[in-house]
Amino acid sequence: MFDFHFGNKQEILENDEDFLIFVKRMMPRWINGIPDSECLALYRVLKECNLKNTSLIETGCGASTLALVLHAILNDCKVFSWDTNPSKGSFLKSVINEAVCKPLEVNLNDHWEFIAFDSTNSNLGIPVLKELNVKPSLGFFDSLHTLEHLLKEINAFAECAEQTFYVVLDDANYQNKTENYSYINMLRTKLKLHEVAEPNENICKPYHEEIEIVLSDKYTSIERVENDFEYLMKNDIYFDYFHSDWKQMIKKGMAKKTKDRFVSFKIKK
Repeated sequence: MFDFHFGNKQEILENDEDFLIFVKRMMPRWINGIPDSECLALYRVLKECNLKNTSLIETGCGASTLALVLHAILNDCKVFSWDTNPSKGSFLKSVINEAVCKPLEVNLNDHWEFIAFDSTNSNLGIPVLKELNVKPSLGFFDSLHTLEHLLKEINAFAECAEQTFYVVLDDANYQNKTENYSYINMLRTKLKLHEVAEPNENICKPYHEEIEIVLSDKYTSIERVENDFEYLMKNDIYFDYFHSDWKQMIKKGMAKKTKDRFVSFKIKK
């Protein structure tokens, strides 16, 4: 179903970015939540940080998984992904096995581990990486979209990470402290209920600002890693293709076309 022909193995290796977007565009909207520009920007961050023979993690699966796993396959890495929706893992496994692993002649199990559970759980979440003797180098965070949850994930990741590690944020412009009222009101609208007002105490600084402050206080150094998202976003047809959906998401405060949506940091312990 997903084994459309892009080219032979050598052609894929020579055109890896085009191949990534080729596979991404096969996927339906429900699991294709980030723009093509962000997916490609993430992939370039992985390459530019020269992450080889190491482990990567993500919280919240989808198109980002394609970028992480393709990089892992080409650079002898392993990805650990957390998502509470097991259907996402099964679907992505089908896509990656057929569209990526088949032409590249690799075993997906050597490069990807999917855990259908809460990423912050002490027994099955990010903390289990210590038990597995895994020291990840990069984490991509895109799950519950509250500062409270995000800090739990990043703290758990940092505790087991390498001495130098990278934190990459999706929706880094969000400002929800403990509850995601944009998402709540979207679901309330579907139930034909009125919207509820977000209390002032739930509003924080944009996530990328809050996270930078927290990490600066804890570690030796932190620097923002430049990426291509702002440049790539300008000509991204994803926004046109899903225009109707994006229009409603912007209206509900669930999305915003801004360069601060995708932010990455390099941290030294």
